[in-house]
Amino acid sequence: MNLDDAADELYSLPPEEFVDARNALAKRLKGEGAGDVAARVKALRKPTVAAWLTNQLVRQHGDDIGALAELGERMRKAMSAMDGAALRELTTERKKQVGGLVKAARKVAQDAGQKAGADLLEAVAASLDAAVADPRAAEVLRTAQLSHGLEHVGFGTIEDDGEPAEVISLSEARVARGQRLETTRRPRTTPSAEAAEAAEGAPTDAAEAAEEPVGEGGDDLAQAERELSQAESAVDTAEEQVDDAEAALDDQRQRLERAQEAVERLTEELAAARRELEQARDDVGTAEDDVEAARKASEAARRRRREAKQQLSRLS
Repeated sequence: MNLDDAADELYSLPPEEFVDARNALAKRLKGEGAGDVAARVKALRKPTVAAWLTNQLVRQHGDDIGALAELGERMRKAMSAMDGAALRELTTERKKQVGGLVKAARKVAQDAGQKAGADLLEAVAASLDAAVADPRAAEVLRTAQLSHGLEHVGFGTIEDDGEPAEVISLSEARVARGQRLETTRRPRTTPSAEAAEAAEGAPTDAAEAAEEPVGEGGDDLAQAERELSQAESAVDTAEEQVDDAEAALDDQRQRLERAQEAVERLTEELAAARRELEQARDDVGTAEDDVEAARKASEAARRRRREAKQQLSRLS
């Protein structure tokens, strides 16, 4: 399994399953002798919820993502030609396409049991806008292997050499991290050619050399190798702790977002309930006034009835 296949498999998973699956896959690859791929797999970052949702959107709506990238190419050509009319038309189309994909992302999230809040959908839209603005961002987006969202630094025009506007891809850091891990895993030193020649010219033969105790230099080498092994273990442990901490941070951020949404929802419900309470109090006051007026009218009607009866009795 190569890195792309591993990343494609891992980034198809829900965020909460990513770390365990990644660590297990890295361990398996290392056991199979693919240490280089294992180190790079271990360097893959857990996706944010927004990156995960964007990846799933790309997987389920690949044709629409391709159309969005093609629209970006037309917009860049319109900007280079300074064709304002075409650019206005294409800008309207961009809003339409991004809006449609954001709606699709909301459904993808709902189907997966994930609440699609405004902040989450805005982050997805930012990655889509980056894909329109920069072909490199579109290429990264279409891999469906984002660990973080994409942001573009302005639209800009295309230079004569074809260099597009800059794009920020936070997920690219995972590659550098994998390379950094590899630099800490140096192979054990082997005798140089000069050392081999010196050994051949030594007065003692191989058997005698094997019987002689290891000198101070050998002890230093063994100690250095032990320290390197311990340092590598410490790096692995530290990286696992970073992953766990980042996963915990992501969970807490999601919890905070849910709490904020709950507070906003309950605040709105409380405000509505208070308005309903005030309206009910006004309605009760009005009803009480109506009852009092009705009672007075009833009393007046009773008096008129008594007077009418008395008048009738006198006339009879």
